[in-house]
Formats: sequence, C-alpha cells, structure tokens
Amino acid sequence: MGTQGWFQKVDKGITQAVKWISYLSGVCLVGIMLVAFFNVLGEKLRKVGLPVTGIPASTEIIQYLHIPVVFLASAYVTLDAGHTKIDLLSSRLPRPVQDLFTTIGCICGTGVCGFVSWRGFAQMANYMRLHKMSSVTGVGFPLWPFALVLALGFALLAVTFLWSIFRLYLGPKGDRAAGPGGPGAVEVTGGPVSSGAKEAAVSSGAADGEGGEY
Repeated sequence: MGTQGWFQKVDKGITQAVKWISYLSGVCLVGIMLVAFFNVLGEKLRKVGLPVTGIPASTEIIQYLHIPVVFLASAYVTLDAGHTKIDLLSSRLPRPVQDLFTTIGCICGTGVCGFVSWRGFAQMANYMRLHKMSSVTGVGFPLWPFALVLALGFALLAVTFLWSIFRLYLGPKGDRAAGPGGPGAVEVTGGPVSSGAKEAAVSSGAADGEGGEY
C-alpha cells in the first residue's frame, strides 16, 4: 500500500470519527429546543390553573447545553473547512507562502487548543473533587461532565489542526487548496467553495455564453 493509500484510509477514519461526534452536538441543540419549549408550555399551563410548572433550572440547562453544541462540532467544522476564511490578501500570495502561513496557523491552533484541553481536564478533576454544582441554591446538577466535554472538544480541535498539516503536505494536490479543510473544497479567488457550487457556476457561465472560468 502506497503513501496515498494509507493516508486516505487514516484521513477517512478521522473524518468519520469527528463527524459522528458532531452529531451529538445536534442532539444537544434539539435538547435546548425541547427544554425551552416545555418550559414555556408548563408556565402557560400553570397560568390557566393546571397543576404543572416549567422545567426546574431550565435556564442553567440551556446555558450549559451550549457547551457540547459548540465544542463537539468545532473539530468537524475545522476539518471540513466549514469555518469563515478571509483570504482577500492571502489568496494573492504564492502557493508556498500560503502553505507556510497555513502551517504556522495550524501549529498555533494545535498548541493553544492542546493547552486549553489540558486545563479543561484539570478543571474537571477539580469539579469532581469539590462536587461542584451548577447552582448553590435551588435545583443544580454536576458541572464536571460539561468540563469534560469542553476538554474533549479542545482536544479534538488540537488533533484536527495537527492533521490538517498532514493533509496539506501529504494529501492529494486537489485537497491542498482547502488548507485545514476537507477534500470537498475548491479554491477560488475569495476562498474555498464546494465542488457543487463550482459546477453550478460553470454551468451558469456556459448558459450565458461564457466559459465559467475559475
């Protein structure tokens, strides 16, 4: 098996792993919606005289559920080049210079995210030791699971930043334009777009009698 063969297998495995983890982010987002809905519904029913009420600690639940919503999806967004990329200046630089800046950015991202992840695990251990709860009054819940999610999210981000460097230099040349992104990105002036967007633009240009040149 050549270099490209094992690289593509590993790349596919990492991409699938962070993609499935990102689905948990969607589940938590649905959870936020349901908590808010049933909380409002309970309060409305209570006002008309029914013996029901809203969800206890609903505000805290919604606040803390934003942690997995953000950090369990960030790694896949980074790996898939789904983030906003401003390249008004960098797109005009020579390709080796672009690769250099991308590499520096990924190294910095790996270091920062790795450090935050380490501190996140330390904070989780501290929460477990102190039995830290979300609220000192009323209904509360343990905080250490959310510290764990934050630490794992930053750990995944560190891995994806590091893997993006391997993608940049070992991946197929068609993938290199995406930098720290996925193989579905195609570079044009102004940033990477999806292959489908490129085909649509080309078709539109052909219909107008133009070449749809990129």
